Parts: sequence; structure tokens; C-alpha cells
Amino acid sequence: MNFKALKKYFLKKQIEKHLKENVSDKSVDDLKTVGLLVNAHEFENIDAFNSLVNSLEIFNKDLKLIFYKEEKRSLPTFEQNNFSSKDFNWKGVLGKPAIEEFLDRDYDLFIGYYSKKNSYLDYIVSRAKAKLKVGLNHKDNRLFDIVFKIKANEFPVFEKELKKYINILKNNTNQ
Repeated sequence: MNFKALKKYFLKKQIEKHLKENVSDKSVDDLKTVGLLVNAHEFENIDAFNSLVNSLEIFNKDLKLIFYKEEKRSLPTFEQNNFSSKDFNWKGVLGKPAIEEFLDRDYDLFIGYYSKKNSYLDYIVSRAKAKLKVGLNHKDNRLFDIVFKIKANEFPVFEKELKKYINILKNNTNQ
């Protein structure tokens, strides 16, 4: 067994553990903080998230973003909001303080903006503390409360549908 397979085995075990512990309450009575996890290989248009801030009627400072990107070259990256498989040790333990800080926050809404199966992204979603988790086309429905059956490049559709569902949930909790 190589280290990559061993790392994925331990990640899978941790995801299962986090899914049992972390239960969202599926309410969005007041939307203030949003966490957003993006697979940079599927969607790179960072400016699109500015319109998401406007749609959800939150402040820019209340949207926290992290990006997953595997770099093929060994150049150092200075962006704190990026992580890759190299940030996990062979036991599947995350070793990047900026990402740990991201995961220590409580969010009203957490968005996993990726559709391809990825153990590292699934781990982050399973660890995120949020009242409501939203994702795209995912095989494991336990990770998200709402799953949109769209492709990552269909951001305007995602934004429109998310706003619609958030308004429905807000109206249901206010009654």
C-alpha cells in the first residue's frame, strides 16, 4: 500500500467520524456568515463570488473562501486560502493553520462548490461547522443538506437557485 492510498484511507475514516458528530440544523433565519470551498480545477472565476455576496445580502468580509488546487510544479505558494493534498500528512491530518482557522469558525451557510469526487474536499466539508451545507452533484448526500444538480461552470444558475432556496428557508423559519 502506498502513502497516497493510506492517506485517502485515513481521510475516509475521518470523514465518517465527522459526519456522525457534525449535524447541521438546516435553518437560515438570519444569514450573516458564509463559508465557501471551491475546487479551482473546476471553477476559477473568483469575481463571480462578488455577485453571490450581493445576492445573499451579506458583507464581503462575511464571505470566507478557500480554494483547493493541486500544483504540478514545486514552486511555493503564498496564498493562504489555497490548500492541496500536500497539506495533509500520510495519516490524513491537515497541517495548514490558515485552513484550520477557516474550519474553526461557525457559518450560517457553507457552500462546497465542486462536483467531482475528491477526498480532500469532502474532508473539509465534513469538518465545517454550519447551520446549512449546500453542494453540487455529489455522490455522498450525507455531506450536504441541499444538493444542486448542476455543473460547476453554471454559476449564474447556482446563484439564482441558491437565493430562491435561502428565501424559502427564511420564510419557513419566520412562520
